Amino acid sequence: MGPKPGPPDRDKPEPEWNRAPRAGTDDLLLFSRGDQKSVKIIYQCFQKFSQASGLQANMNKSSIYFGGVPDQVKLNILQQSGFGCGEFPFKYLGVPLSTKKLTIMQWSSLVNKIIARISSWTAKKLSYAGRMQLVQSVLFGIQAYWSQLFIIPAKVLKLIESYCRSFTWSGSNTINKRALIAWEKVCLPKSVGGMNLINIRLWNQATIAKICWDLANKSDKLWIRWIHSFYIKTQQFLTVPIPKQASWMVKKILNARLTLEQTQKQNDQVTIGSLYLNLLGNKPRVPWRCLIFANTARPKAIVTMWLQLQNKLPTSDRLASWGMVINQQCKLCQNELETRDHLFVCCEFTRVIWRKLMAWIKWPDYTLDAWDTHLKWIIEKARGNNLTAQLFRLRYAECSHAVWIERNHRIFEDKCRNLEHVAKKVAYMCCMSAPTAISSRLQQLSFV
Repeated sequence: MGPKPGPPDRDKPEPEWNRAPRAGTDDLLLFSRGDQKSVKIIYQCFQKFSQASGLQANMNKSSIYFGGVPDQVKLNILQQSGFGCGEFPFKYLGVPLSTKKLTIMQWSSLVNKIIARISSWTAKKLSYAGRMQLVQSVLFGIQAYWSQLFIIPAKVLKLIESYCRSFTWSGSNTINKRALIAWEKVCLPKSVGGMNLINIRLWNQATIAKICWDLANKSDKLWIRWIHSFYIKTQQFLTVPIPKQASWMVKKILNARLTLEQTQKQNDQVTIGSLYLNLLGNKPRVPWRCLIFANTARPKAIVTMWLQLQNKLPTSDRLASWGMVINQQCKLCQNELETRDHLFVCCEFTRVIWRKLMAWIKWPDYTLDAWDTHLKWIIEKARGNNLTAQLFRLRYAECSHAVWIERNHRIFEDKCRNLEHVAKKVAYMCCMSAPTAISSRLQQLSFV
């Protein structure tokens, strides 16, 4: 409820302002002038609505909020209506509403909601892929809802990002710095080496830029008409100087005009997604992207392969380089020091598994001793959309994952499975994960 306007317009009928309902689910906001006459009209209208619909206001949950209204007028209105006096900020549809910029403490409800979700998942044995999926679908969904309503401060975004990163890499609901790959890279598209998670900082910038685009191209909303009449007036939107008296939020929105200019789509239909992709920028594509795209392997197998291709798995040589004192001997063959190149290319255990899989699908055997040569070979075999390339991508991801899991079983659980068991497990997962056209053919083959 705002202050009463000056004497010249006091008795002028303004139905659009005197009765301006905003409703969502079972909540209702009514806006009016800050005088007894306007409140009385609003209250009478609401009583008629209650009589017609049977819906009654809950007096214990209803409040009146004032802005710029004298204390005596406030008291008279409260006595007249019977409602209590509310204070800002208050929650509406799950988010806080305030006349001022929210403080960091007032953002705690968003942060606590994300921490609560993470805490409910920490007891579950989730793979990296499972955690990434939860971060992308659930945690980002919570943040995205708020970002369309507020300009989220950078400090809050950084805090949310820290919790998402820590949960992804450690499964913890507390912030730590353990990460196999930088979070900025994880949020890149798959074609350039990432896993296509949303970068919430850039998404928030894209959301602000979309609001800026709405200001320049839409005129059907009340708040847009107000900003144009109060700040922009007769000037060009893209060139108008940012007013010094403008609020921090208006300044933030107008500063986003540079992002719109870079997209060169001011006259087209702009979406938050298109603005986000523009903010990500153009980065060089990785040569092994064909192994990631259109791969029907289990998500956790794809993530293991993704880490392997970038040499980011915590193999013994990398752990030793971080200062850990460990036995660096390969746990699968007991012959060489464990490195990425040895474990997935040169290790006899891995080679035998691969030979069995090649013989299963009646492919010729191969022998490569260097990672660079190995990488060129798998990229060549994985390219294309034919059934052979699809099967190769699937088999390579599942085989890499099986080798890594067997290595971990021997280190952390002191369990040792034979070659035959591991190879058959990979063959089984290929049959289960392959498209129907491939799976039916695989099931006809005998595994020796």
